[in-house]
Amino acid sequence: MQRPWIMAGIVGCFFVAGAVPIVAQGDKPPTAKEIMTKLNKGPNSLCPTVGKGLKAEAPSWEEILKESKEFTALATALEKAKPPKRDDADWAKQTKGYAADAKALEDAAAKKDKPAAQAAHAKLANQKTCMACHSAHR
Repeated sequence: MQRPWIMAGIVGCFFVAGAVPIVAQGDKPPTAKEIMTKLNKGPNSLCPTVGKGLKAEAPSWEEILKESKEFTALATALEKAKPPKRDDADWAKQTKGYAADAKALEDAAAKKDKPAAQAAHAKLANQKTCMACHSAHR
């Protein structure tokens, strides 16, 4: 009789744990892989979600601003993460630019400036930029 309630509680804990932002994991900073997964892996990650929102005729600026703030927090945390391989100086340069582009997206979303937000998002989603960093550090 109690088993279904126990299972429901366990499943509920997984959902709550999954809803916690990746940057709020206590003293342990997120890894580069965890950050990039949250930002770019799959159609429900932040980069494609923001892009889809910006394509709308009338974007939901409240939602885009919320997502862009999370994007900025994660991109800033990426600057502090250890590069999986290679040189720290190049990692610092690459991640600083990525964080600046994320901040530009957040600022444009706060101003409800669709062209500026789309331009900032395009920089963040640029495959050439991604590959430059990935070929050096992944």
